[in-house]
Amino acid sequence: MAGLLERWLRWSAIWGARGMFGSAVLFVGYVVIGWILTIVASAWAPSQFLSLTGDPGFVLTGTLVSLFIVQATASIILYHFLTGFEDERSQFVVLMSYIGLGFGGAALRFLLPPSLAFLSSWF
Repeated sequence: MAGLLERWLRWSAIWGARGMFGSAVLFVGYVVIGWILTIVASAWAPSQFLSLTGDPGFVLTGTLVSLFIVQATASIILYHFLTGFEDERSQFVVLMSYIGLGFGGAALRFLLPPSLAFLSSWF
């Protein structure tokens, strides 16, 4: 049973990190392009850029990044608790994972309610 859980946590950490980096590219791209369009006063610029209530692109991509951060860091923490700590490097990884978990959870605290409200307005 521990072998199955170890493989699943390792798989979850890997795919969480891949999803985190992929969605972070979307998020940063949205912010940079939106910022440039806002600076040049383009007609294509988002109307309420970087607003929690009026910018669904910002809220949805930020929520997606935060969800992947929480998945990846929680999986890393649980994986190391299951397999043990070999050296200082693994202890450092767990410490950084705790910091990432706190960051992802705090971002979800602010981004998830507007995301759910936006998505529920579609249905």
